[in-house]
Amino acid sequence: MSRGNIFLSTLLWLVIAFLVIYPLSILVLESFKIAKTGGWGINNYLEFFQDTYYLKTFGNTLFLSVLVLLTSTLFGVPLAYILARYRLRGKTIFTALILLPIVLPAYAGAFAFVIFFGKYGTLNLLLLEAGLIQTPINFIFGLHGLVFIQALHMLPFIVLSLSAGFTNIDPSFEEAAEVEGAGDFWRFLTVTLPLCTPSYLAGAVIVFLWPFTDWLTPLILGMVDYLPSIAYINIAYHFTDMHRKYMGIVAVVVSSVVCISLFLLSRWWVEKKKYTGLSKGTTLEGRVIEPGALMKLGAYSYMFFITIIVVLIPAVLGLAAFSRRWVFEPFPTYWTLDNFRMIFLETPALIYNSFLFSGVALLFGIAFGLPAAYLIVRTQVRGKDALDFVITLMLAFPGIAVGVSYLLAFWKDIPLATHWIIMPLSLFARRLPYFLRMAHSSYLQLDVSLEEASEVSGAGKLRTFINISLPLLLKGVFIGVVMFFIMAFQEITTAIFLYRGGWETLPIGIYLNWHRGMEFGIAASMAFLMVVITFILLLIISRIGGGILKAAWGPGSR
Repeated sequence: MSRGNIFLSTLLWLVIAFLVIYPLSILVLESFKIAKTGGWGINNYLEFFQDTYYLKTFGNTLFLSVLVLLTSTLFGVPLAYILARYRLRGKTIFTALILLPIVLPAYAGAFAFVIFFGKYGTLNLLLLEAGLIQTPINFIFGLHGLVFIQALHMLPFIVLSLSAGFTNIDPSFEEAAEVEGAGDFWRFLTVTLPLCTPSYLAGAVIVFLWPFTDWLTPLILGMVDYLPSIAYINIAYHFTDMHRKYMGIVAVVVSSVVCISLFLLSRWWVEKKKYTGLSKGTTLEGRVIEPGALMKLGAYSYMFFITIIVVLIPAVLGLAAFSRRWVFEPFPTYWTLDNFRMIFLETPALIYNSFLFSGVALLFGIAFGLPAAYLIVRTQVRGKDALDFVITLMLAFPGIAVGVSYLLAFWKDIPLATHWIIMPLSLFARRLPYFLRMAHSSYLQLDVSLEEASEVSGAGKLRTFINISLPLLLKGVFIGVVMFFIMAFQEITTAIFLYRGGWETLPIGIYLNWHRGMEFGIAASMAFLMVVITFILLLIISRIGGGILKAAWGPGSR
């Protein structure tokens, strides 16, 4: 065990302690403060679990999580199977479009669907004009609309995880079942799906936990009786009412505890069972099926159906972005570039801040993520598994928990929150797992003998990394860079608590324009601009590193 590795491990742990463990500890301690007395105790938690309203919000959130998971699974399983198994033309484009929701803010989809499916939205107006209905249908407002929007937003996690699972299954297992007479459907239920359990749980946990962190989508739909929404309202709007503020903090901690508990439970469940078997192995593509004409038609139809729903988001936002007025008419009739002119000429700081904060956070992510991936994969330093675990655990922490903890921890004693650097630091802490997973996966695919040969020839570790490892890691690192940047670029649940005047980003600008009741065209143009940027980056990811992307979010990444 070299001194260099020990020093590197110590340095990485110091960063994690300062930017993750310390602020989250402050959040927990703050939840035990008793308003008006200055004392400490469990009174806030007792009141929370004795108050019927807070119990109702907790139950609503759990119920919503179950519905979102079931819905995303129902639509995600066949979609993942098609993308992983069938040899179809245009699959790269379909994949990029279907994965688009993962990098778009959920509230962008909410805005678009309110315009299209609202009481006097496009669909209802078309049906009314055609005489098919007499009164508008409530397509979107209510629990069904909330489940639809959140399930669509989280669908890519199910698709990515299951695609990795389907690809990694040894074809001989399924072939053996077919030889024994099992039909396609029975073989799928009894062999394929059980072997995908670790992969499925990897994505399912993230999907299940999403309603515990998404506070904005329910508010857009006029629904506040959910844990993250009531936590945001109590903290952001009642900061002078100390009692409600502390109850909001308790709600954040309760959400975090639920998320972490379920995350750990899923890991334990996967690790206690054995999913391996003696086999001849599989190829990089896995088992590839040449579908018949009818099956191909069905696969294309299903992918097209999902794609149409997803594409509604940028399409509706695009129409709204280039329109001046869009009220009580199916489609805009007055077109303008004023919305974009306002963004680029009057509020260019939103774009500048988005790129600046995300870019600085990305530099932090690379500087931390590459050494961390090396330490975890290539060394035997004590605590490396714990480091990997803590970083991965950030996937389960609600964004609202990170935002509130940074506000509490870095305001007085360590006044980082008074400087703009707090924004990229919070984005770095929030999105670090996305880069680490890619770098980790790339290191696993790099043959260690290449590095050993370089060191035997006399090259030091640093020279070996620069001349041998880094060039071979570039593909996975590039995908991690793009993925990290995309996720940081669209982050709002954390940033909304930390921004000050002049620090607004595009996501915050979208929220503020909606919240202040200003013209939706401006907010739509901001969202459409984000759609264009993120889709281009996502298309690059899908084209360059589909295999690495699946590997990073497979069960091994957990």
